[in-house]
Amino acid sequence: MSQYPPNPNNNPYGQNPPDPNQGTAYGSPPSGPGQNPYNPYPNNPGTNPNPYGPYSPNPTQPNSPSTGPGSNPDYGSYNPYAPNPPTPGPGTNPNYNPYDPYGQTAQETAPSYNPYQAPAPPAPPPGTFQPAPSQPPVKPRGGLSMRVIILAAVALILVIGGIVFGLVAYKNGQNANANATATAQANVNATATAQANATATANAALTATAIASTYPFSANQVLNDPLSDNSKNNGWETSQFCKFQGSAYHTVDPQTNTFTSCSAVKTDYTNFTFEVEASLVSGDGLGIVFRGDAAKTQFYRFVIYDDGSYGVYVYVDPTAGNTRTLKTGNLAQTPTLSNTNTIAVVARGTTITLYFNQTEVVTVTDSTYTHGQIGVATTDLSKSADAVFSNAKVWALP
Repeated sequence: MSQYPPNPNNNPYGQNPPDPNQGTAYGSPPSGPGQNPYNPYPNNPGTNPNPYGPYSPNPTQPNSPSTGPGSNPDYGSYNPYAPNPPTPGPGTNPNYNPYDPYGQTAQETAPSYNPYQAPAPPAPPPGTFQPAPSQPPVKPRGGLSMRVIILAAVALILVIGGIVFGLVAYKNGQNANANATATAQANVNATATAQANATATANAALTATAIASTYPFSANQVLNDPLSDNSKNNGWETSQFCKFQGSAYHTVDPQTNTFTSCSAVKTDYTNFTFEVEASLVSGDGLGIVFRGDAAKTQFYRFVIYDDGSYGVYVYVDPTAGNTRTLKTGNLAQTPTLSNTNTIAVVARGTTITLYFNQTEVVTVTDSTYTHGQIGVATTDLSKSADAVFSNAKVWALP
């Protein structure tokens, strides 16, 4: 490493003194490199009292690091006689130029004075104990703060709300499951009921069709009277010839070549099937009356005799002088009238069909009467008659 000689003109204590030769006979110092500014022989260029000669940068050594003066061509030349700049002291003017002897010096600024500011208290004498300023007493904590209480209350409400919500959701789930099960069961029951109803309706329709085509031709029964008394409020006539006896209704005719009819005066039917059970105790025949008016002795009469013959008649007055015979004939077999038999009529409009033991006997057409009372009758042709009747029934026809 190269060392450079010290600068003999460097004054470490301040500014370099002015050049005494400035403006003298010696002239201005040369500005060329390597010339001594204090050369007293300016007119002799060949004489140079500077033993060091002109300075030139050291050539760059091969294989040496490119650092230090002379290694960088842009670094410039070194002047060992250049004065060092003075170091500004504390409190100096930052605008002060150390190379300008006539420049402005640093100025001190007087501290500002406030006449209204209280003076600082005097310091205590040495060795005096100065107690620390008293601090306000700390208020003891009397419990939880309001914020903590509010947060705890909110947390408790949230927990309780969550529990209640869970219970409600669980209950609703159970109710939903129960409702779903009940709905499914109800749907099954409804389906089964609908199927049962459909089956019943179909069966009823089939039954109605079957009933409509067979005796008694209706399922709409409007009267069912055992004829043991008048408790059914049908108004059966009562007299010495029409009476309830032995839990049955008796019709008596003691006079030869006459008949006796006994009617339910509170009945009135138009299109119907009328059936009654009958047995002959004595006499010559028994039968029924229908679409009648007992007070006027007006009605249709169907009678079966003990010899197996029958007759259908229309009575229009009490004298029987104007009676009209609609049909007479004989049964296929001679009946035993002392047994219990059924006698019936199906009246629909002007068509009248008579039955014995639910077997059709004859059909006639007549428009004399369209509606009226029902009743029973017995006949005495040669001997006193007594017939017993029970279980009267009526079905309304469409």
